[in-house]
Amino acid sequence: MATPTKRPVRRIVPKDRLTDAVEPDEDGDEVPRKPIKKAAAAGESKVRGGWTEGQRTMDSTSSFAQTLKLEEKSVIIKFLDDTPYANFKRHWIERSTKEGKSVRAYTCPTTIQEDCPLCEVGDRAQAVAAFNVALVGDDGQVLIKSWDVGPRLFNVLKAYANDPKVGPLTKGYFIASKTGKRGTVQHNVSPVSRTALREDYDIEIPAQEDFDRLVKYTPEIVDFTPKKTLRELAEELADEYE
Repeated sequence: MATPTKRPVRRIVPKDRLTDAVEPDEDGDEVPRKPIKKAAAAGESKVRGGWTEGQRTMDSTSSFAQTLKLEEKSVIIKFLDDTPYANFKRHWIERSTKEGKSVRAYTCPTTIQEDCPLCEVGDRAQAVAAFNVALVGDDGQVLIKSWDVGPRLFNVLKAYANDPKVGPLTKGYFIASKTGKRGTVQHNVSPVSRTALREDYDIEIPAQEDFDRLVKYTPEIVDFTPKKTLRELAEELADEYE
């Protein structure tokens, strides 16, 4: 009598017990399958929206320091250092282009004790102190900015830093704005309490970790234009002064 042929034992897996790693074939056997790509639950994505995050993305593509540009609308900032990260001199040169007049800044070589062609033709450089600050958005997010200040604001900030009720600069928050136009422009800055941030400005106070993650600027970010270019600019200015 012929011995019956044994069929392989097939394990039937109920559909409600299927895993991402296996699925049944037509006979109910488990066979490998590709993992199912599940949609991320709400809140799990690391991609963030909002104006502050949008500005952060825009700024991240530039190799230059993103400067804090004040407007009439007040902004909230927090100093990330107690002193300026860089001190230098800067020329502002106005030139005529096809699109009209443009003004561009050039770091003065006398900052590093070198001769400056622009100074030699009588263009006066301005003193600048650059601070690392965090711009606090309405949503509590923060952006790294370089606040380049002149002599007047420098003295104001130095006074705050030496005031035991306010200083050091990293101790708290400040509110800053700009008023006036052209020759009457005035920059304003004053301390603001955490309570006022919540109650008067409806701003969520960021966690310290948010500030710690910011990559601060260093003196290396200060750009120096080649002397050849400065000489060409100086020649143009000399012709205008004649």
